[in-house]
Amino acid sequence: MRRSGTLSSSLKVNVVRGPPRPRNVADGITGMLGVTIEAVESIHIGAGSEEFGGIPKPEELERLVKTGGFEAAAQKLSNRIWTEHKSFSSVGGKPCIPGSSVKGNVRSRIELSLVSRNGQARSCFIRASPPNMARSLRAWRHRSIWGQVLSEDRWPPCDLTKGDKVCLVCDIFGTAGLRSLVLFGDFVGDKVDLEKLDVRPGLRLVVAPKGSRFKGIVTFSNLKPHEIGLLLHGMGLTDGVMGRAVMLGRLKYVGSAGGRPIGKVRYIVNSLSISNVSEPLFNLSPGTSIEGGELERTVREVLRAAREEYGGGLRVVEEVAKR
Repeated sequence: MRRSGTLSSSLKVNVVRGPPRPRNVADGITGMLGVTIEAVESIHIGAGSEEFGGIPKPEELERLVKTGGFEAAAQKLSNRIWTEHKSFSSVGGKPCIPGSSVKGNVRSRIELSLVSRNGQARSCFIRASPPNMARSLRAWRHRSIWGQVLSEDRWPPCDLTKGDKVCLVCDIFGTAGLRSLVLFGDFVGDKVDLEKLDVRPGLRLVVAPKGSRFKGIVTFSNLKPHEIGLLLHGMGLTDGVMGRAVMLGRLKYVGSAGGRPIGKVRYIVNSLSISNVSEPLFNLSPGTSIEGGELERTVREVLRAAREEYGGGLRVVEEVAKR
């Protein structure tokens, strides 16, 4: 029986899995990245809350029902009650992009960038699961951007509570029963002035405008140089500390809302610190922190290491251009 949510023409591929590396032993490169997320277009990162305005007091509602009946009261109030603008995520009173949202964005991009070769794939689908293949506009946009990889059957997703092996991406980012080797802190807005945007009737958003910047920290442990390069690839970096434009946030697949572009950001790496307990990274000794030109060279080296390790199995998708 074909599983619900898959294409009948799906291509079965073998996901390469192995035992996860130990989490309690320092064996590899451990460090920290200082990263900025810059809004290339307006972005909305939801806080999960919604408020309404124009709601009547109980005595007014009772009066309307008595004078005109329930249906008449409901009709009158439906024209009056409105949805307030959906709030932007915040921490400590400042707008932010939660670390969980950033991790999901980076991980999805890596999963969808690692394509199968000779029937073998280096990643299952945890975050980047193919959407329900109902012919919705959103699903069509999703397929038009990411292409054939969405028809690959990489079932089942890794789960260390049910087995003893995981794919490369789950070994790095974690899965059920396995702690992540990469931790994403919240990205807090740096002097961000939020704006209200009326998208359409019933959808009103608070957005961070173009040019807004959010700063955060990404820590990693026990990685190899090419895996650090893979992490940066997931941020949209290809040849230096400033990444290409990538999608993030609500309506990112639509690309415009309320007459303005929406859903495009750029990741920028500002600093790299190597822990005192880390192995060296190329010529960087444990305890080293770098910025500027040395950081630029090191980022290019780890990106090159990723290209050499994964070869044609790691693609660069110009996702923004395909929206």
